[in-house]
Amino acid sequence: MRDKRFVALHRGGSLSPEEHRNLMGWAISCFERVLPHYGEELNVILKSAIKIAYDWKNEKCSTGAAMDASRSVHAYARTIKNSVSVMVARAIGHGVATAHMADHCMGAALYAQKALKLAGMSYVEERNWQEEQLSSLPIELESLIKETMGIKAKGLGL
Repeated sequence: MRDKRFVALHRGGSLSPEEHRNLMGWAISCFERVLPHYGEELNVILKSAIKIAYDWKNEKCSTGAAMDASRSVHAYARTIKNSVSVMVARAIGHGVATAHMADHCMGAALYAQKALKLAGMSYVEERNWQEEQLSSLPIELESLIKETMGIKAKGLGL
């Protein structure tokens, strides 16, 4: 069951539209930091999803478009052979899925961490950077994300 604090106001939760857009911005910043580790030029599916994430954040596209983009990215990720590239793609997929359910923003952050770990880099430094970026959110939301990410990180071996 999803925590109601991650559910948008118009769906019966307590997350304001501004907070939701801010979480999308955070997710975008998390996946953008690992794009150089993708290993090759981003294909059209990934580029499109990134654009849609920005467009949704700026209220220029629908949640449905973001959901479709996320599904396309995750389907594409299943075809990738390089494990670091898979994690980068999944970070993008979860990032754009933040439009649908705000708690997907944590997937963008965690898959970014996992990409760095698989690349032999410090995912702890990345986690610290990600957490610092949360300071612009209301303290209750910042605390909720940190607490929930700690639980979800274990499932990814982080």
